[in-house]
Amino acid sequence: MDPSGSPQGKTAWLSSPYRTPPEGKGTDYAGYPAMDDATATESVTHFHKLGWPVFAHTNGDAACEQFIRAAAAARGDARGGDPREFVMIHAQMVREDQLDEMARLGIMPTFFVTHTYYWGDWHRDNVLGPERAARISPLASARRRKIRFSLHNDSPVAPIRSMVLIWSAVNRLTLSGKVLGPEQRVPVEAALQAVTIDAAYQYGEEGTKGSLRAGKLADLVILNRNPLKVDAMELRDIEIIRTVSHGIPIYERPQPLS
Repeated sequence: MDPSGSPQGKTAWLSSPYRTPPEGKGTDYAGYPAMDDATATESVTHFHKLGWPVFAHTNGDAACEQFIRAAAAARGDARGGDPREFVMIHAQMVREDQLDEMARLGIMPTFFVTHTYYWGDWHRDNVLGPERAARISPLASARRRKIRFSLHNDSPVAPIRSMVLIWSAVNRLTLSGKVLGPEQRVPVEAALQAVTIDAAYQYGEEGTKGSLRAGKLADLVILNRNPLKVDAMELRDIEIIRTVSHGIPIYERPQPLS
């Protein structure tokens, strides 16, 4: 399901107008929905009844609201069910009141947190303004509500580099080197959990992946430094020296020529 566009492209559906509207649009321009409420609710309810998890691409807060309403209608009175049944992809601009409802209803977000790095300056200065941009990917707000979440890079939109995800979640630096929303930073442990066991949980694979335990698949990487001990700003510089899948080494970093 894909009811929301891109905030950096100014197509995401917002509840209030963009800071600077696109050329040819009025000052009241707030993006637009990809489908109406009736279609969204019908689609979510249909697939929920089939027992399928519903993953919805929702960037703007108006699109987040539409998905929350659709999930609530699909659940009916069965509130607080398995949050993996309804997953909010990106959740870039999800509001505090919407996070309250997600916690109550049972909706799990996956945050595209490197938006703060790649487009953070653009969001702050042109797309959303400082106040709304500071809340993009509100990891700390979700964590305070004990909402489990994963992190992703949305490849090929951004490179597949998990350490950059972790670095962004912990530091929230923009390309210009400014911090965007320091109150939404999370500890390294929380970021690591979001790309390991909580990501596996989101796909119902926590029994075989996501942590090191006897009987699991032994899918893992070996790093050249401990992310729990390095300076937070050095997290993205940590290198993978070996990759293991099902217990079998499949990649080893080439040794430098002597």
